[in-house]
Amino acid sequence: MAYREEMHRCQQELILRAVLDARGNQCAVAKAMGIHRNTIGRVMREAGYTSKQLKAMALVRIAEGIRKPPASEPAPRAEAWRIA
Repeated sequence: MAYREEMHRCQQELILRAVLDARGNQCAVAKAMGIHRNTIGRVMREAGYTSKQLKAMALVRIAEGIRKPPASEPAPRAEAWRIA
C-alpha cells in the first residue's frame, strides 16, 4: 500500500474513533483535534459514513458499554476499542 493511502486510512480511523467517543459530535472533535469541522465531515463521507450513521454507531457503543470511561474508572480492555 502506498504511503499516502496508508496515511489517509489511518486518518479516517483516528477521526472515526474520535467521533464515536464524542457521541457523534463532529464540532467537538474538530475543536479537540485542531482541524475544521468540514474536514471531519469530508473524511467521514469519503469513508462511507453519514452523520446519522455515526451518531447511531456512537449510541450503540454506549449501550454496549464500549465508551471512553471517566478518569475515575479503569480503562477498558484493548479489544473494546477496535473498529470492525
